[in-house]
Amino acid sequence: MPLSSLRNQLFKQRHVEVLVIKQIDGELLHVCGVGVLEGSGSVNHKRRELSRDNHAFPVRMHEGNQVLQPQDFNRLVLLEEVQLHPRGCRPREAVSLEVEGHRYRVAHTPMRCWHFKGLLKIERTQQGLLLSTEDMSLIRAKALRRPAASTTSSVSSDRTSPLSSWRNGDTRSRTGQQGQGAGTTPRKTPLELYPGARELELEPKY
Repeated sequence: MPLSSLRNQLFKQRHVEVLVIKQIDGELLHVCGVGVLEGSGSVNHKRRELSRDNHAFPVRMHEGNQVLQPQDFNRLVLLEEVQLHPRGCRPREAVSLEVEGHRYRVAHTPMRCWHFKGLLKIERTQQGLLLSTEDMSLIRAKALRRPAASTTSSVSSDRTSPLSSWRNGDTRSRTGQQGQGAGTTPRKTPLELYPGARELELEPKY
């Protein structure tokens, strides 16, 4: 067996590698990138919790070696269950991805937005990729004590957080579904932070 293949096999035996999704706008995913689950518990335990829609694990990102807490993202997906498009591309080059038989467009979320507590909007790069950026309209509207009226363009006017399960369509909160050793405090939803925001269940049309 080649040395590189042996290293990859050993890495998978010791770590759970996931794709970190910051926000979902219908058929558009705001993706932070790839990292590995932190916290106590075996690899099998972490995989089992993810299969139960428990995403309450810290994640150490490959890019920048930063650690994201559960309140920083919406969903974790096992990297091995994700098909990136174009096929064979790196996560940062993906235009779209497939997971559980559904196709989603990808907006790449830069490091400056990883800990951002508000909603994200999108803009297009010169290379044609979608890039996430902070949507400050709701924050400004709240500061001015008037109804939010975002004039920024977005693929969807509805943003979702916390995330509805794309397996069964329910809207269970992850509060209280802590992974072993994951110890985090409950986060406020955008409906609590920004009364003008609307919650949308994820129902792919593909």
